[in-house]
Amino acid sequence: MRWLLAAGGLLVGLVLAEAGFRAMKPLGPEFILAATTQSINNSFFRDDMELRVVLAPNVSEDGFTTNALGLRSAELGTKQTGEIRVLAVGDSFTLGLAVNDHETFAAKLDARLGAGVTVMNAGVPGYGTEQATALMRRLVPRTDADVVLLTVYTGNDLRDNTRWSKAPGLPAKPPTVVEPPPAERSALLKGLARHSRLVSYGLMWSDLKNSASDFRIAEFKDEILPFAGRDHLKPLMPATRSALHRFSDTCRDLRVRCAVAIVPPAYVVHTERLASTFEAFGLDPSTAEIDTPQQYIRAAVPHPMPVIDLTQPLREEAARGPYLIFDPHFSAEGHSIAADALAPFVSQLWDAD
Repeated sequence: MRWLLAAGGLLVGLVLAEAGFRAMKPLGPEFILAATTQSINNSFFRDDMELRVVLAPNVSEDGFTTNALGLRSAELGTKQTGEIRVLAVGDSFTLGLAVNDHETFAAKLDARLGAGVTVMNAGVPGYGTEQATALMRRLVPRTDADVVLLTVYTGNDLRDNTRWSKAPGLPAKPPTVVEPPPAERSALLKGLARHSRLVSYGLMWSDLKNSASDFRIAEFKDEILPFAGRDHLKPLMPATRSALHRFSDTCRDLRVRCAVAIVPPAYVVHTERLASTFEAFGLDPSTAEIDTPQQYIRAAVPHPMPVIDLTQPLREEAARGPYLIFDPHFSAEGHSIAADALAPFVSQLWDAD
């Protein structure tokens, strides 16, 4: 009888704890679980000697499809008279891997801009500005694009651009593994984490304890450093500045109109998450300059290319939950907010004619 009472008490306690975790607001560093409990379907991608990876063509999975060109968009027919085609390039924020096809900002932008405008999603996870530019060079002639919208994510593009400048393309041989990767979590534990906040937060705190030895968690600290003072930010800017100038030059060579959209990480929009995010990685929140990376990137875009910083629109709609909790990417609401802000911005690119 006692063990039944004990088991019942434990169950009630777990239920109450789960309810408590679901009711509370995000702490901040929940996004690290994207590296340790989630996986990407490798069949969605193909190796590429120049770009390292591209989307595979003709993928058809639940909520994720690509066309014959490897774009997360409908098949393109013959371009109609007067039709405007917009090519969206960038990383996983553009692709929207965490949401369904119709929920990405590219798909929502396509709907908002109406008949006569086609928006094509050419985002690829992990891409920096140089890779997005090289993919644009391939795709503009094949898609008859008139406009190219480049998304720059300040959470990791600065770092990725710097790394790419030192080692572009697909490595000729696999990199030397200094330390074996951490053990993969079981499918059961991953499944529990997807459905239980109690389990998710337990895994998060466990992962943060191993942040010094787990390279996947250390990567997130590298992404936060540009927001922790200009001494961390300034060394990363030359590669991004060069990449943005190359993007501008490519736009001119291809004779397409181009623009840049800047996307910040969640703790820049939800500033209440900033202190705990910094502290989780041993950083002092008082050093934070959360708007400076966006300002630096905006200043680095060659004049007169149009630029939109999505930070303020996202802040104004923060109550809608524009970011996922256990993943650093946009939620469906975030994509919708981005599309609302981008629609008038993008339409001006041809309305000026």
